[in-house]
Parts: sequence; C-alpha cells; structure tokens
Amino acid sequence: MKSLIMSQIEKSHKAYVSDMAFIPGGVKVDKKSDNKGLSEHFVTVSEDGWLCIWDGRPTRREKIKELESVGKTVTWTPFLQLQLFRLDGSPDLGLSKILFEPGQTTTTFWAGSFEGELMKIDWSVKAGKAEAEGHEVKAENVRVYYDKERNFRPVLVVERSPFYPDLIMTVHDFNFCIWNTSLSFPENTTPIFRSANTFGSHNTCGGFSPSRPGVIFITKTDSIDVWDFYD
Repeated sequence: MKSLIMSQIEKSHKAYVSDMAFIPGGVKVDKKSDNKGLSEHFVTVSEDGWLCIWDGRPTRREKIKELESVGKTVTWTPFLQLQLFRLDGSPDLGLSKILFEPGQTTTTFWAGSFEGELMKIDWSVKAGKAEAEGHEVKAENVRVYYDKERNFRPVLVVERSPFYPDLIMTVHDFNFCIWNTSLSFPENTTPIFRSANTFGSHNTCGGFSPSRPGVIFITKTDSIDVWDFYD
C-alpha cells in the first residue's frame, strides 16, 4: 500500500513534525471558498520554527485521479507557511504541541514550545514595513507568552480541562503546570499551580480525567501519578 499523496520536502518542514491538529470548522481559513463548517485544513508544527497550514481538499482520491487522468503531476504544498519569531526577533521559535479551542472562530491556537514556553499564536498576523526605516517588520504572531517554565526542553502536553475551559495544563520533563488563561496578560504570567519536580524518573505524558473534575493523570518512565485537587 502506498500513500495517496505526499508533500515535498522543499515546501515542508526541515525537521520532524512534532504535532498536528485540524482547525475547527468555524474558522474560515480560505477566504475565497466557503468550508461550510467542515474542518478541511490542519496545522503542523516543528522544531524548525515554521508553521504550516495544509488544505485537505486536494487529497481527495477522486480529485487526484482526475488530475492524473489528464497527465498532470499531483503535488501537495502548504496552503500557508510562515516562520515564527520570538519576542526578541530571533527566528528559532519551534513548537512541540498545539491546542485549539472547541467551537472557536478565531485564527489562533495555544502552543507549547521546544523550550518549555506556553503561548497563544495568531497565524493571520502579517509582516509589514516600517515607514521611517523602510525595512520589513517581522510578524508578531505570538499574542500571549508565558515563559516562567522555560527550561530548554520541549513541552510534552498542552491540554484543556474538559470541565473548566480556562484551565490549561502543560506537562514538562520533571513537572506539570496549570494555567488560568482567563487572567489578564501580561499582568499574570505565572501558572496557578506548579508541581514539585520528580526524582529518579521523568514525565512522559499526562491528561485531565474526562469524568472527574480536578483529577489529573501524569505518566512517568516508572509509574503513573494520579492527582486529585478535590481531595
């Protein structure tokens, strides 16, 4: 069995894809075409600092066969590709995990970086030109930025509580954090809870319980920790 379609490395990421997620149907990605509420585009991120938005419509089997029948080469390239910059302007902002909000209509998503930061990205922000200097101004795609847990290791998990939509958990190598995204930024940039560091092992994954508010599961290299914030 072979793949239906494959992207070109020249038009894709230069490092491995660390995460992907479909954009909710309420977000209008292609302004020239009505998606009718369907999730037809998805985002991929990588350590290379690039963000790619892919259009899933050209990957339909009948469309590919139609092009091949008339001798056309089927190529798949990103619908949108942009480089992410840090607040200081350096082009090394690689993302490890991404998270969309259910039912959202904005061109934003939450993301964890390869250096432990949590941030909110807006892919619709375009680069401009400074009127006085005449040089290009880098796009400020990072709208919210939490760097209190920056530790030069990738964020392993970015997950939203199923019971409290303004609570987001990030899991790091040796601890996890709970963030309240409803607090004002930049006045509040610290997590409302930070676990103590683990010893003798490191975290590998984690998630909120889908049925018990306040319960969190953290998997480690040697065990599973269960946290109950109501106990």
